[in-house]
Parts: sequence; C-alpha cells; structure tokens
Amino acid sequence: MKYSESEILLQHGVRPLLHRVEVYRYLLENRVHPTADDIYTALTREGVSIARSTVYNILTLLVENNLVQALSIEEKELRYDACMTPHIHFKCNQCGEIYDINEGLFPSIDLKGGFQIDSVEVTIKGTCPHCL
Repeated sequence: MKYSESEILLQHGVRPLLHRVEVYRYLLENRVHPTADDIYTALTREGVSIARSTVYNILTLLVENNLVQALSIEEKELRYDACMTPHIHFKCNQCGEIYDINEGLFPSIDLKGGFQIDSVEVTIKGTCPHCL
C-alpha cells in the first residue's frame, strides 16, 4: 500500500503543513541528494512560495523525525536523502554526482558488547562510469 506524503508525515508525528509536504515530496521524487539550497531553488521554480529559512527549518524537522537523512559527504555541506534504509553513497570526484549503491551490498555489522547503532554513513569517492 502506498501512502501519501501527508500520511507518512502524520505517521511520524509531523503535522502535514503545505510547505512540509512540498519539501518531503521533492525529496521522495528527486533522489539526487540535494542541498537545502537545491531544494529551495527547485521548489521556487515549481511556483512554490517558500522562504529559504523555511526549507532549512523543515529539513531539520524531517531529520529529527527520522523521515530523511542529513548526509555530510563534503565538509560544510549537508545533503538530504529520503531513503532511510542503510546504504552506501558514491560521490564522483569529477562531476560531483552522488549515487546510491545497492542496499544489498551493505555489510552486516555484528557489534558485540551492547552497542546501539543510531546511524551509519558510508561514502565512497572516485570516478563514475560517465566520467571515465
């Protein structure tokens, strides 16, 4: 069963206000690992009247409620990903594109001794097939 963006927000305790739904919808439909500025630019081009600060605040809310991940692939730049299952990212050093690597390839980690994993972030950097 497919849920709407509003229903998913509600399931996570987030009121589905218009701008929240628009930001979340953009992330679900555009798996390009955008920055907050990328999202702001795209939404304003779509005709959504939204402030840049509102986009940042909504992204913080979505991260806090485990709806999206904030990725620190590059220093001083957060990118956002709506895929919440553990997976590896590949960043091309030539074109800057960020790719999701098959989730089935993610290694199983067995920590003994009572560790609790809250998040995992793995990024591989190199050159993508398009730039070779």
